[in-house]
Amino acid sequence: MISIVLFGTGGAVPTPDRSPSASWLTLDGRSLLLDPGPGALARLVASPHGPDSLDAVDAVLFTHLHPDHCADLLPLLFALRLRSLTSERDLQLIGPRGLAAYVEGLRGLYGEWAEPRRRRLEVLELAPGQGLSTSSDTDGGWTVTSADDAPVRAFRAAHFEDRFSVWNLGYRLRDASGHTLALSGDSGPCAELAAAARGADLLVVECSLPSGRELEGHLTPEQVAALCLETEPASVVLTHLPPGEAGAEAAALVRAAWSGPVTPARDGDLFAVPIPLREERP
Repeated sequence: MISIVLFGTGGAVPTPDRSPSASWLTLDGRSLLLDPGPGALARLVASPHGPDSLDAVDAVLFTHLHPDHCADLLPLLFALRLRSLTSERDLQLIGPRGLAAYVEGLRGLYGEWAEPRRRRLEVLELAPGQGLSTSSDTDGGWTVTSADDAPVRAFRAAHFEDRFSVWNLGYRLRDASGHTLALSGDSGPCAELAAAARGADLLVVECSLPSGRELEGHLTPEQVAALCLETEPASVVLTHLPPGEAGAEAAALVRAAWSGPVTPARDGDLFAVPIPLREERP
């Protein structure tokens, strides 16, 4: 089974109803904190669908290193210095090449404040086409693999964070029963995103831009609709939505061109496959 809780469904500018990116992914019982943007940790532990404590965070997965997708990494590392958190399991930080240097940069600025008190940090860097797998040992962590059947597979997204990472990533997840979830990350239209989305049981896709306002590295509702027409996912969730009326109208614009189920996510929403999604909303 795969589930995703979207704690942040907006862009870099918080609004009263949408926060910057943050998600809690669970794949066959193993969980990953995805793209912890500003305020992610507070929303994570407040959610009835998230962990009870930061002690439960064993792996953090990044698509790219823009601040609205990674700003709460430092608060996480700082919080893990507190004696009230008692886990001694390794903490894995997983993302595009350049993540290790980014973490070293945080250590250079903050010293021991960026070092968990009890937990060893392990940084895993992924290239497009590589994946993640785990052992059957429930205490085992993720390992990087090039195997075709990896349950998590990275692809190169058409985005533009180039200060820290070599490339920007999206992910396609597959559970033990063969169900799939495709995550666009931040991305404009590209063949790699289309390949990841093709036939997915659930596509969680950014829809950052108002209609008719194309911008490199992001998607408009019309571009999301074109992606869906090409790849035919079973169901689509829109996230990274623009504020105001543009965000409210995005789903209607996608539905106008594509007949499949489309849901505009709200902060805190839980989606799962193969469990059917709840009814569509305007």
